Amino acid sequence: MNAFTRWRLATPFIILSGLLLFATGLGAWAFWSRWSGAERAITVFLGIMFASCVGISVSIGADRKIQDVPWMRMGTVALFIALGCGVTLVRRNL
Repeated sequence: MNAFTRWRLATPFIILSGLLLFATGLGAWAFWSRWSGAERAITVFLGIMFASCVGISVSIGADRKIQDVPWMRMGTVALFIALGCGVTLVRRNL
């Protein structure tokens, strides 16, 4: 698999997980003083999870050893994003 194809696969994941990380950081910055300890802990967890999504997404494009479509990495990012949405719903209902 050439570099262009790898980055073409990685770009949507990088953008989506980057936007979610940015939104989590922006929300933490705006509402940190109003949130309880549980909401703060969940926000930190979300930040770590979305930052790992960005890292895994970048590794899809940067890893030169990839020969086939990296389904495991793409699935991991998709799973983390889905879990992040679920955790966000839990935080919202606190």
